[in-house]
Formats: sequence, structure tokens, C-alpha cells
Amino acid sequence: MKALLTISSFFAATAASAHDSLAPHAHPHPISILPDVGTLGVAALVLALGVIAYTYVKRR
Repeated sequence: MKALLTISSFFAATAASAHDSLAPHAHPHPISILPDVGTLGVAALVLALGVIAYTYVKRR
């Protein structure tokens, strides 16, 4: 009985110590629809070019 308890507690301890970042796991949530850093950078560049073009046209 003591050996069975030792073996079962060993398996329970190893299963509980497996962290999500160390073990492969599936994500239950869908892909995020928020823009990433690259998209925000391109949007800022397009906005800056639009402001420059607007000021250039307005001066003429």
C-alpha cells in the first residue's frame, strides 16, 4: 500500500508541476483581432505622410 501511495503521489506531483510555458498546449481563444506593432507603425507612417501632403497642398 505504501508503494502504491508513493508512486501515485509521484505522478501527481509531476503532472502538477508542468507549467503552460514549458509544456505544449492549445490556446482555447481565437486569433486576436487587435492590430500588432507592425500594423500600428505602418498606420502612423501613412498618417504622417498624409499630414505632410495636406500641409504641402494647403500652402500652395
